[in-house]
Amino acid sequence: MNVGRSLQCQRRLAASLLALLLASASAAGSAEPAVSTEKDPRAMKVLQDMGRFLRTLKHLHLVASSDTDQVLDNGQVIQFSYHTELIATQPDKLRVTVVDGPWRKTLFYNGKRFALYDQGQRYYASGDAPATIDALVDDMNKRYGVVLPLADLFRWDAGTADEVGISNALYINDQEVDGQLCAHYAYRQPGVDWQLWVHLGPRPMPCQLVIVRQDAEGKPRHSVRYRWIEDKPAPASTFDFVPPEGVRAVPLREIVLPAGEVQP
Repeated sequence: MNVGRSLQCQRRLAASLLALLLASASAAGSAEPAVSTEKDPRAMKVLQDMGRFLRTLKHLHLVASSDTDQVLDNGQVIQFSYHTELIATQPDKLRVTVVDGPWRKTLFYNGKRFALYDQGQRYYASGDAPATIDALVDDMNKRYGVVLPLADLFRWDAGTADEVGISNALYINDQEVDGQLCAHYAYRQPGVDWQLWVHLGPRPMPCQLVIVRQDAEGKPRHSVRYRWIEDKPAPASTFDFVPPEGVRAVPLREIVLPAGEVQP
């Protein structure tokens, strides 16, 4: 069984903020120009503050509840809901679990090796891995076409806003999200409108995110709410995969690009 093929649906549903924004930016030449170019300094600064703060966290533990639209061939829009749990210890420990109906798909990474385990299909694939989470995110995408859920939490930096081509950035107001007071911002870039809610106070962590693809048929939406859990060390065993009895090991097929084509 080809793990790469079986994970296609999961990859579509678990796309990250940064992956969506960068993908749209790469197609900016064919997108309509933004009508407004207003950029509220508060809305731009919070992106830097959020990224800077997230990079100071040595231990991360959060659960994300997400809804993602998928447009069928006939144009009908179908919504999928799922939950993702992320546990990480910087710079080289990561476990990400996506709940897919009654089953779970989990990535384990201990700094030396990774394993992708599909509980429902009862198989796993594993291999050697680079030495950091950041390098793992790149490696899984470029070699296997796997976009790790919530990968944007490790990738946002001061230059990303310029890289994705934000043309409009607004502060909306302060709102309560799941009992937490958060500042609400709205952004526009070629092909994408998105909104971000960020915790007020000294810990500017994302509360909620909504993305609308203006450049895609049906204008599919992706929304996620983040529930942050106390950032304390997780046991080392959290990141090690021990195959359950009866689970099969299968190869993970690498992407083979046509001659001259470069993986984005």
